[in-house]
Amino acid sequence: MSKAPSIFDTPAAADPRPAAATENGGAAKPGARKKKASPATTKKQLIDQLLREMSQEEDNNSSVEQPPPAKKSRKKKDTSGSSKADSSSNNNTSKSVKEKSAKKKPKKAGLKIKLQDLKKHKEKLRKSLQGVENSRHAAASESMLEASFNGNTLKDRSNHSTPVHHKTAKSSKKNKSKSHIMPLPLTFTPSKVVVKQEPKTPRKPAAEVREASSGLKDSVEVGREKFAWVIGPSITVDEFMAQFWEKKPFLVQRNDATYYANLLSREKIDAMLRNNHIEYTKNLDVTSYREGIRETHNPDGRALPPDVWAFYEEGCSIRMLNPQTYLPGVYEMNVKLQEFFHCMTGSNFYLTPPNSQGFAPHYDDIEAFVLQVEGRKHWKLYSPRTAAEVLARVSSPNFTQEEIGVPIMEVTLEPGDLLYFPRGIIHQASTVPGHHSLHVTMSVYQKNSWADLLELYLPHALSQAAENHLELRRGIPQDLHHHFGIVHSDNETPTRKELVKRMKSLVDRIFSEEAIDVAVDQLAKRFQHDALPPLLTDSERAQTAYGANYAFNSDGTVPLQTTFTERTTVRLLRRNIVRLVNEENTLRLYYHTENSREYHEFEPNFLEVDQDAALGVELLVKIYPEPVAIGALPVEDKVEFAKSLWEKGLIVASGK
Repeated sequence: MSKAPSIFDTPAAADPRPAAATENGGAAKPGARKKKASPATTKKQLIDQLLREMSQEEDNNSSVEQPPPAKKSRKKKDTSGSSKADSSSNNNTSKSVKEKSAKKKPKKAGLKIKLQDLKKHKEKLRKSLQGVENSRHAAASESMLEASFNGNTLKDRSNHSTPVHHKTAKSSKKNKSKSHIMPLPLTFTPSKVVVKQEPKTPRKPAAEVREASSGLKDSVEVGREKFAWVIGPSITVDEFMAQFWEKKPFLVQRNDATYYANLLSREKIDAMLRNNHIEYTKNLDVTSYREGIRETHNPDGRALPPDVWAFYEEGCSIRMLNPQTYLPGVYEMNVKLQEFFHCMTGSNFYLTPPNSQGFAPHYDDIEAFVLQVEGRKHWKLYSPRTAAEVLARVSSPNFTQEEIGVPIMEVTLEPGDLLYFPRGIIHQASTVPGHHSLHVTMSVYQKNSWADLLELYLPHALSQAAENHLELRRGIPQDLHHHFGIVHSDNETPTRKELVKRMKSLVDRIFSEEAIDVAVDQLAKRFQHDALPPLLTDSERAQTAYGANYAFNSDGTVPLQTTFTERTTVRLLRRNIVRLVNEENTLRLYYHTENSREYHEFEPNFLEVDQDAALGVELLVKIYPEPVAIGALPVEDKVEFAKSLWEKGLIVASGK
């Protein structure tokens, strides 16, 4: 099957709207004028060529200085068509990017920027690409066009007006470390390894994770280093992923009680309860497990310290469902790890009094990392009961002791220890006599399997295949019901065998590479809704919309101090900060800078863009973590495009 044209290909006509999509979500066929363009000269391929040249230049350590580009005159954008339509509700001029609410039906039009004729547009793109290299070495020039942000780049239609409520859910010495390796079969082979001062975290190949020439780290690499801290220092990330990830439990005993102490403590829990409106059931559960019966004792309303500590003194366990919302240490860990795993990273904490157990035996649908913070807790792990429970896709109900068999691993965790076990591993834990327990369970990879991806893939692939193959649109045989179904499932008639053969041939026609792109985009779009908002460094805050960017003059004016010129360099705030998705006949840029630390408190956030702006987004994504000069962006209205992304906190801007 021939591959459908990319949504980034240069459009044939000077149409300000995104290219219409076919009924199955694929891109529409290009017009006749498109045939005049040579495939080798499309804007998308010029970007790819630029990236290859930059990579080659970095390998050769070239530092040839280029002269600054010549002064350009800014062409005023024609907004007469759209400004009239919007004048009754909003006085803003036409924008290069529009914010849309997930609850409102999106308009069919995207950016109001017309593309020039193909020859002229390709020449401008070549000049823009040349400017990327120029911006690295040339000093600020007086000939550069300056434009001060007036705050009207985007229509402000926040999606955060409707909250969604949920009822659920350094060691200074070299120490000895024991690494217990537990396969799923009933065998146990402990071994000892020496703890090193720093975890071994070799960098990924340059093709996967790059470090900017300016010294800026890829956010995925930052997340990788954080994960190395979580599981290290006795094993590298690569070794862990190859030997244990989704395979078998992993134990680290560090003999370092302070290793996870920055995450939380009972004192921090008390301060959290006093200073925040923590609610039972929504944020916190009170549980017990006695004589084989698991109970929840949640009252209604706010969880205040006197009540919570009274439950604890009576032998109940305290479970916090979203500590990352209120505890900076847990938030900092989760927000970095989500960049490495590219999926929702959740955490619960469990505070259990001495001589008690809070939960019945069960298995979960997440990869679990137990980080012991205080006290001691005794764990028992059991193999999945059936092959279908290995890497389970849904969590189990509570089991009785008779249902789970003999444990494959028993261990007592002490402060600073780590225990990992995959989805489907049955587990239960209790405190030991005379000791309480406080631990954090960090979880990843919920609903992030191949099966989950295929659930998104198959509907689009089938729709596309039905459109392309006549055989899939033909009617089923009149006697099909006489050969299939529960009653006829044991039939082995020639007709049934022939129909099974025909069905297999039809299924083979469903495969579509384009549908894989659509499905992965949908999975990444889900991440944008699940993700925590980014944690900014001081320098990032100063260079983004979150910094102190305004002056408060004595005459009452409040001008923006940050200026944008074609010499200003910009880069995405994080590698996974945005996702461009083609849906509902529009191009949407989903992002999570405006998410809450509370899971799904707000609706998904996205901007509508047209093909011109999408090309600029593609360059920013592919060139990350390298910065690029605004003048080198392959879009029509460069400065306004950069301001629009900056205003939403999606890019970091530096220089003038």
